[in-house]
Amino acid sequence: MQKNWDQKKFEREQLVARVCWYYHILGMTQQEIAKKLDVGRVRVNRLLAEARRDGTVKVSIDLKLVECVELEQKLIARYGLTHVEVIPAPDENELLREILGRCSADYVKTLLHDGVSIGVAWGKTLRAMATALRSSEVPNSSVVSLLGSMSRRSSVNTFEATTTMAQKMLAECYYLASPIIADTEESAAIINSQRIVREVYEQARHVDVALLSVGGMETATLREMKIVDEDTFRDLSKRGSIGNLLGYFVGPKAEIIDHEFNRRVTCVRPCDLENVAHRVMISGGRTKGPILKALLERGYLHALITDTGAAVEILGVEK
Repeated sequence: MQKNWDQKKFEREQLVARVCWYYHILGMTQQEIAKKLDVGRVRVNRLLAEARRDGTVKVSIDLKLVECVELEQKLIARYGLTHVEVIPAPDENELLREILGRCSADYVKTLLHDGVSIGVAWGKTLRAMATALRSSEVPNSSVVSLLGSMSRRSSVNTFEATTTMAQKMLAECYYLASPIIADTEESAAIINSQRIVREVYEQARHVDVALLSVGGMETATLREMKIVDEDTFRDLSKRGSIGNLLGYFVGPKAEIIDHEFNRRVTCVRPCDLENVAHRVMISGGRTKGPILKALLERGYLHALITDTGAAVEILGVEK
């Protein structure tokens, strides 16, 4: 089991890899690199000198994180994304969620400004992100939950990321007062017709930023929490589901599968967020490659923070 992950060491190595790649491979000037990475030019110069001195830079850049930078550039080029971060894939899925969450917190911080409204999905990765986010008041801001609550006790609190973010931003917090899954389609229709639910739906449609995560077919949190039973899960798989987003199981083109389970979901629908200016996906793992690729092919995402496992699956390259 991997323990004692050194975040400061990781962040420094990640910076060195990017500086070396931009300078030696992309041919950027030190001033351009300093501006892109928001660091001083003197620091860029020092990092390049150290990399040459310690043997990191030879004929090629001999640093494992260079693979991450290369994957980032390929994802940006192929899908026109505004921001991509790829981290090395750890051995354990739980550790991956924790590291992805921590690494994404700094980027999320850059999206916060006076009056910003943030829509937040759920899951352990987003919970880790919210926990790692540095506390700082963001005036006139709001945080909106994009999913309802669990119908039973669980180690995953669907509102935890939303609540934690709102507390750290000193923001207004809005919860979707409905279960993720209704007992019947009729119940879902009644819940969705309630004024208090419709009001939060409307707020969600107009957030400035949506923070999202997905579940793969082998690692779906909905399955882990037994929100979807095994018979239903197998049926969804037979009908072509490749994963779930916002509680909905979707197919190869990121379309919502026509299934009674999806008709019982009471969460904000993926299409409701299509007019959101900035949609950020924070999710990783090889099994999530297919759904991430489908969303990217559809042009649904603006930014992606993931790992090498998912990145190679998305791009179809050898690791």
